[in-house]
Amino acid sequence: MKVILNVESLEPPVTGIGRYTSEILAGLLARGFGDDLHCFSHFRWVDLKRVIHASDEQPGESRIRPLLRSLPYAYEMRLLARNAVFRRSARKIRGAVYHEPNFILKSFDGPCLVNCHDLSHMHFPQHHPPERVRYLDRNLEKSLRRADRIVTLSDFVRREVIETFAFDPAAVVTIPVGVDARFRPYDADETRAVMDRHGLRHGRYILSVATIEPRKNLHGLLRAFMRLPADLRTEFPLVLCGATGWRESQMEQSLAALAREGGVRRLGYIPEADLPVLYAGAGAFAFPSFYEGFGLPPLEAMASGTPVLASNTGSIHEVVGRAGLLVDPHDDDALAAGLERILTDQELRRSCIAAGIERARGFGWTSCVDRTISLYEELQAATS
Repeated sequence: MKVILNVESLEPPVTGIGRYTSEILAGLLARGFGDDLHCFSHFRWVDLKRVIHASDEQPGESRIRPLLRSLPYAYEMRLLARNAVFRRSARKIRGAVYHEPNFILKSFDGPCLVNCHDLSHMHFPQHHPPERVRYLDRNLEKSLRRADRIVTLSDFVRREVIETFAFDPAAVVTIPVGVDARFRPYDADETRAVMDRHGLRHGRYILSVATIEPRKNLHGLLRAFMRLPADLRTEFPLVLCGATGWRESQMEQSLAALAREGGVRRLGYIPEADLPVLYAGAGAFAFPSFYEGFGLPPLEAMASGTPVLASNTGSIHEVVGRAGLLVDPHDDDALAAGLERILTDQELRRSCIAAGIERARGFGWTSCVDRTISLYEELQAATS
């Protein structure tokens, strides 16, 4: 069986969709799909070895991208050109199933599977670049209707897709993602090298892993952190990991000022090799996002034995359940109180750690990949 996989999301900095695509790709290769797997990225078909190592690369600074974004309809024109290249070259790959992990299907005559990760552009358009919202408004529903199957990562998003677009429930399938075995508890000796490299102390910092963009509500997290008692802020500095996203120059200015005071550390984009250790070395993990279609970072933190404070909105409850402390992300006082509890209430911490490790065991990439391949087989059989 031939598979076409769009791997554009693996270009650094790799975010949630890129992590998902990377795991699907690795799973396909582990199951012997190498000779029948065709990976497309931007305007070309790419070598699998290059794709596999792409997420390990550090993101480069682009001076051209901000300029292109400022031009009228440059975003849409680039995507149209990319689609034309794909349509023309994909015709040569006969009998393939096309998997699009990133919302919008390119033109393809064969069976297609598309991921719809969330509908945040509809609920929170102010949290996205206008050109992206405009493009999704024009093309998402058409893309979903062209797909033979729509895959969501949570039942929350599945219900939203079915209700918003009046789809047949049988066409929309929930396949939760998993957590890699690298995310596990590490003791202080195991984390020492990474802690020293970043100037951190094992068990003595609050970690947040998220792209620095409005939807992640890091402004609210900063305000909540500054409401903690001064001695607690000194003992547990806030450490933010993630690439800078859209419209966050104000956040960067705030972070720079707080960093000078010593209470907040901005580590930027972190290589994949360091992430498991940073999770396991944290005293607590905070994820106050306004909206998520799944929420992989809280799951990875739970698997790492780190107590989690997260939002009570979107799909987060589906992921975290009762294994973490869930609060209203719009309430700074609730966020601050939750942070203080998760840091100081030892009984709560022990409960969250044990329950989090146990809950994370229920999410596996093996199941995710196997169920995805079953959909490929189902779609190919239906068109044979």
